[in-house]
Amino acid sequence: MSSIGSTQRPHLTGVIAAMLTPMTAGGTQVDPEAAGRLTGWLVERGVHGLYIAGTTGEGLYLTPDEHQELTRAVVQAAKGIPVAAHVGALTTAQAVVLARQAAQAGATAVAAIPPPYFSMTQAELLAYFAAIAAAAAPLPLYLYNIPSHARNELPPAFVAELGKAIPTVGGIKDSSGFPGRIPDLVRTLGPAYDVVCGNDDKALNAFQVGASGIVASGASLFPELYLGMHAAWKAGKTQEAETAQAKIVAMQQALGNGARLGWYKYVLAQRGIPVGGVRAPLLDPTAAEQAMIRERLKELKLL
Repeated sequence: MSSIGSTQRPHLTGVIAAMLTPMTAGGTQVDPEAAGRLTGWLVERGVHGLYIAGTTGEGLYLTPDEHQELTRAVVQAAKGIPVAAHVGALTTAQAVVLARQAAQAGATAVAAIPPPYFSMTQAELLAYFAAIAAAAAPLPLYLYNIPSHARNELPPAFVAELGKAIPTVGGIKDSSGFPGRIPDLVRTLGPAYDVVCGNDDKALNAFQVGASGIVASGASLFPELYLGMHAAWKAGKTQEAETAQAKIVAMQQALGNGARLGWYKYVLAQRGIPVGGVRAPLLDPTAAEQAMIRERLKELKLL
């Protein structure tokens, strides 16, 4: 295991909001002022951390300058809660630039998917993650496993090997959705690493089997649902926690299970936090889709 100790790094624990990236209409530019407002809104509601420029944050669509601008705006408004900046990219050189800039901008951790598209050997993945870790040092690096998007899988045994080889690995965000994956990671990695679940529909179960936290896209829209579920679980109120989890699942199903980021941004605007549009080729919701979203969320008493 890595020599980095639990007292030497920030933990990603509890409810971590996977933030949307506020942009101007049409998604043409990042809006740092709106990013600061969204950050403040989430902090006021009590989220335990923020995860920026990831899948929900359209991270692979941002330029390096936009990524740095976003990180600075969020860190400034975060009031000291952990901010993990996703820096994964198509090439090692791109990821290294993003990692270095995130550290300079004040992030408390970086995270990275494997480089997408091409199939990678484990030696190639090790070299990629080691370069990112070196660029971000001394910040912890969180591996991000999302094989549905990144193609390259990070199984538990290999994650453990990466932790041994790279001293600043702090843990993993796993969004594979594979049955049994979170408890397997918890057993394999041990308490020196954070295991964070990235699947909203498995949030409660993740806490029950030992995950340190969840990174949830829906927590950027309805943080109170996730915080209520987490608080109920910690208090041993199983029925209340399960009811909250069921509402989380229903909300996500109403919004396309995270596949329609334009729908997410529309919901935030309905909650009084406008964050602009999505970047092409993503599309904002049509008028008919907006009406359907409002109807579904009103049925769930969320609007």
